[in-house]
Amino acid sequence: MRESLIIPMMMFGRFRSTRAKRDENGNAIVKKIDNRGRKIYEKEKCWITHSRKDGDKGVYPSVNHIYERMQKGRQKLTKPAQDLKKRWEAAAHLWVNKTGWTQTSNEKVVVELTAYFPSDNIRRDTNNVFKLMMDAFSEIIYDDDVNVLPRVMDFQKVKENEQPYFKLDIYLKNEEDQVIMERIAEAS
Repeated sequence: MRESLIIPMMMFGRFRSTRAKRDENGNAIVKKIDNRGRKIYEKEKCWITHSRKDGDKGVYPSVNHIYERMQKGRQKLTKPAQDLKKRWEAAAHLWVNKTGWTQTSNEKVVVELTAYFPSDNIRRDTNNVFKLMMDAFSEIIYDDDVNVLPRVMDFQKVKENEQPYFKLDIYLKNEEDQVIMERIAEAS
């Protein structure tokens, strides 16, 4: 039986964001009404902090939240994304040591992802998480993420008060038939 790699899902820290600008009475300022009759609010930049201590669910590590823009169109990882990447790297090192996995060199590696989302009503895109994840595992599980075949297998929600996470099944592409046969035998 192959061992899955389980990693935490959410990021915590300080994020740059926008919110509706408010007047002196605390009411959101309407900028205009769109052609469907919806209100478009004036926006202002702000900082939002997500902390584990407050029971906050955190921020999903999508491409929209892992980068901050810099001059000349460049971008870098946000501090929360750097912290999450380090946690994923540590988990990958533990998984490698526990399973005896040897870092691949120019070999195709399949990474099957099952997402266990928070038990809320927010829609999340499973594909948006692969960039940070594939970079985190580079030079630990494989030599270069150009050789990775990421696959979303499923997603579901965790039970109330359970922490969201990703379950990853990792194997060499040339072992795929064997993995399928193991799964069939296990299901029988």
